[in-house]
Amino acid sequence: MECGELIKQYLLSLLAVFRKKIRGKKYTLSQILILTAIPDQGMDMTSLAEKIGVDNSTATRLIDGMVRIGLIQKGKSPDDKRITIISLTEKGEIASEEIETKLDIIGEDIFKHVPIEQKEEIKEALLTFHWSLLKYKNSV
Repeated sequence: MECGELIKQYLLSLLAVFRKKIRGKKYTLSQILILTAIPDQGMDMTSLAEKIGVDNSTATRLIDGMVRIGLIQKGKSPDDKRITIISLTEKGEIASEEIETKLDIIGEDIFKHVPIEQKEEIKEALLTFHWSLLKYKNSV
């Protein structure tokens, strides 16, 4: 199997897992990605858009919807009032923690099927792949 095909298969499988095991009926896949992407100290809208791979207008639309349901709050940067900083509300933090817990459980469940002698090797390969993916993403 070629690398492109393998990446596509991983993506499809991961999306299916996210939809079935994490999303439930509470949040959309986009909302889940945003909830898990925003650090504790918040971040600016442009950085979020880049991190989740959407344009600024799409990120704004998604964030506005999440503000309406109380998951995210908007504020202005103290350094530059033109920059909008987004952060999780208390409700958003709870949702993010629930998602992270589910992700940890899923990761443990998946790794139960990996022979013990291969676990560290696979983790190292996944870290290397992620590093390469980030490098590629930043070069495009």
